[in-house]
Amino acid sequence: MEKSQKYLLWITAIYGFLFFISNPSMPEYLDDLEIGGRFVGLYLASGGLGLLLFSTLWGSLGDIKDRRKILAITFIGYGIGQGLFGLFHNPYALLVASLVSGFFVAGVLVNLYAYINDNITLEQERNKVLSYAVSLYLIGGSIAYLIGALLETLFAEQLSIVFFIQAFALLLFGFIFYFAKIDLKDTDHHLSRMSLVEKLNEVKKLPWVPIYTITLTFFVSFAHNNVRRFLDYYIIDQGYSAIVLGLVIFLVGFVSLISNLWIAPYFLKRFHNFRFLQWQFFFAPIFLILTFFMNNLLIGLYSFYMLYTVMLAIYEPTAISFMSENRAVSQGVLVGVRQSIVGLGMTLGFIVGGFLYALEEIYVFRLSAILLIIVFIGFTILIELKKVDVKKYRENYIKGVIK
Repeated sequence: MEKSQKYLLWITAIYGFLFFISNPSMPEYLDDLEIGGRFVGLYLASGGLGLLLFSTLWGSLGDIKDRRKILAITFIGYGIGQGLFGLFHNPYALLVASLVSGFFVAGVLVNLYAYINDNITLEQERNKVLSYAVSLYLIGGSIAYLIGALLETLFAEQLSIVFFIQAFALLLFGFIFYFAKIDLKDTDHHLSRMSLVEKLNEVKKLPWVPIYTITLTFFVSFAHNNVRRFLDYYIIDQGYSAIVLGLVIFLVGFVSLISNLWIAPYFLKRFHNFRFLQWQFFFAPIFLILTFFMNNLLIGLYSFYMLYTVMLAIYEPTAISFMSENRAVSQGVLVGVRQSIVGLGMTLGFIVGGFLYALEEIYVFRLSAILLIIVFIGFTILIELKKVDVKKYRENYIKGVIK
């Protein structure tokens, strides 16, 4: 593995850790400020709004400029937003801080994924690196939940300190990345010398298959982001501590690591991406429903929710890897458009989820299961439309063409 790829994976792990470290404190922090209901959904939605409006812009800038510096700027800007979130106490001022964070955080994953897709042309190698990236992001996040839970306990009387710690770390690493002696410019330069306007106009060239799969991404984002974030509040509201929440998410991270390092590569080698995605979204809603069907929440979380985690953990590298096969537009623009749709799903999902959670907490998770069933139907239809390619891929593996 090249030095630049190792460096990028290191950035991914750091981002996962710093992005999630304040999450265990968020429910209690807002409760202390007597802020709840619709504002919770709006704060969560702000990150999605940033993805929706600015992912393509950040991806395009990454295509034109050095992705390392673009990533550094997003870390620094996100740190400023989180610092403001700890500083402000007014609900509307907190919303402004959330929007600042959302604007900058939109540029992180789009540039990480675009660099991998642009610079690794061999499919199996690309799948492996993407799996490593997603795994390290989730492992960083799972460790952050554990450390974040400890910080929530340590600074229970002054939770704003947790956000100040997060902001300082983001700023520190942002400046380290900016001045680091490492080059993350794309090796695929066929589309990297355009102006920003020309770059953004590439969106019009997208073929129908990426458009179709990106559309399904909206439903995945709506459903899964609601499950992940409102589960934090649900666990706390059921009377469990932040430490319990941290332990659950810590285990989720290691389950995701196993899924991406061994399960995803095994099946991606043997089956077409679309078939693998179809299976994932057949089982995911079933496991999600069973999680909350259990009388004891912890039993449901440590059994069926972990199986649900397996299905959704292997979704991201599978979907991103498929997009790299398209060379009609640059990867920064293509992944940027995808992340924008992720942001749309996240934004609408958190707004709707906030109202549903206030009405009846369990409704959030039931709606998510329904949306995942829609995704399963969508990939079933796509397989019918592309059945020749799906069948040929499987036949090539059986014949030994795919090693």
